[in-house]
Amino acid sequence: MARSKEACINHPQKFTARKCYYCKAPICTECQHNRFHHLFCRPGHAYLWRLGDLWARYKPTRELLWLGGFILLSNLMMFLFFYPPPSPPPMQKERTTRADSTYDSDKWRANFVQSRIAGRLQLVIEGRPNRALNVVHNGRIVQTLISGNGEMLKTLRLSPGKNSVAVWAMSADGKSGLVDSFSVFFNSARLKRLSRSVHYFKTTRKQVALTFDGGSSNKGTKEILDILKANDVQCTLFLTGRFMENFPQLVERMLTDGHEIANHTYNHPHATNLELDGTRQTRATMTERRFKSQLHRTDSIFTARFQQKLKPYWRAPFGEINREILTWAAEVGFRHIGWSARCDSWDWVRDPRSELYRSAVQIKEHFLTLEATKGLAGKIILMHLGSERKDDFPYETLEALIRELKRRGYQFIKISDFAEPLS
Repeated sequence: MARSKEACINHPQKFTARKCYYCKAPICTECQHNRFHHLFCRPGHAYLWRLGDLWARYKPTRELLWLGGFILLSNLMMFLFFYPPPSPPPMQKERTTRADSTYDSDKWRANFVQSRIAGRLQLVIEGRPNRALNVVHNGRIVQTLISGNGEMLKTLRLSPGKNSVAVWAMSADGKSGLVDSFSVFFNSARLKRLSRSVHYFKTTRKQVALTFDGGSSNKGTKEILDILKANDVQCTLFLTGRFMENFPQLVERMLTDGHEIANHTYNHPHATNLELDGTRQTRATMTERRFKSQLHRTDSIFTARFQQKLKPYWRAPFGEINREILTWAAEVGFRHIGWSARCDSWDWVRDPRSELYRSAVQIKEHFLTLEATKGLAGKIILMHLGSERKDDFPYETLEALIRELKRRGYQFIKISDFAEPLS
């Protein structure tokens, strides 16, 4: 009997029967890493499996481990005693500026102001007119400017670590000269943390997050809210700006019932080429300005209409994210909350002929089977507030699912209620 196919953990639109030999997550051909004659979802899992395999195969005794540690420590002490570290070579002087540094060279004036939180550097250049100026960032020309009588502004996005910036001027006769060059070191722990997508939580308790996305439809939302209230369950709801505009009464009820609201962009746009060619490259139509406007606009609508602030979380429409998009969202203060492996309910599929289609009963059985085999502690479940189905609505078995998981000892909590740090 052929093995059943499941959606790839990284590419939900691809189905595969292959699984990671270590964590058993479904992986398509693009995500497979062949190590030690097995397939893994990432090289790290291959080496973790190899380490466990060696440990189980040889099973070293406690005495052998102590002996190995003693030998290693002895060799290290002998190395440090007989081979002291060499004295460092004389440091070469490197021109590094501070945020208030100003340099004058050949009637040119270059200055910059650094925004440490947003990771931006605003370069201000003024000097001789009718000169072509090349701004070079980390060895790459990022913009060519023509100088006038006033000052020119150029905003650079800083990369983590060292950023080398140089400004070259070229006159009409073809002669070029260096106006200024400097280095800026940038590191933001806040951006690093916010730009990491969350798909599960570290917890030793039976806690699970039931989350719902609200796009443009409210068909079934009232029934879902009734079920959640009857069973005393509070959730994190990711809403678009248009949902807030079209159904303000429902949003008011969500807040009254104790749910928390997070960002789902304004009108649910595609952000990457995942649907077009299977890659996660940012779409040409999705600029940084447009993407940030999607988050800002939804945040402003919620604050103006409901006199509250959105939770600092967002969820990408269609699950389309990449490093650039996550960084853009982090710069405006939102961290991405995805869903755990195999925890997409697929309730958004409305065509019964589709391979992805799950009936209401199948959705319930899927999560109960997943709980029995893998457990749901720390997992994030994805469902939707609206449905385009004509019958067999997913919420018809939602109450039965909630009651059964409660019977098995699970507690439903919101994203912000998890005690352990986000994974």
